[in-house]
Amino acid sequence: MLVIMGTFRVAAEHIEALLPLARKVAEATRAEAGCIQYGYAQDIDDPSLFHVAERWTDRAALMAHARSAHMAEWVAARAGLGFHDRVIRLYETDDGELI
Repeated sequence: MLVIMGTFRVAAEHIEALLPLARKVAEATRAEAGCIQYGYAQDIDDPSLFHVAERWTDRAALMAHARSAHMAEWVAARAGLGFHDRVIRLYETDDGELI
């Protein structure tokens, strides 16, 4: 299993525009084969900071996700919203436990 954790920032004036886009991509991604968990969470102390949490069955599923139409739309849409400081880490585990 793959576990992905990370963060990104959005310009404060664009947060409200980002939220429905993030919901749309999260919903589409959760329907993908191999997606166990996919979500964003807005930080309660810093509203421009978002946390990313994903779990995938394997690399093939993650790569298919990266090539999906909804991800291409998400990447294009967020570019105009002050999306920056993206930090993503991938962890691999054999038994569902973090290493």
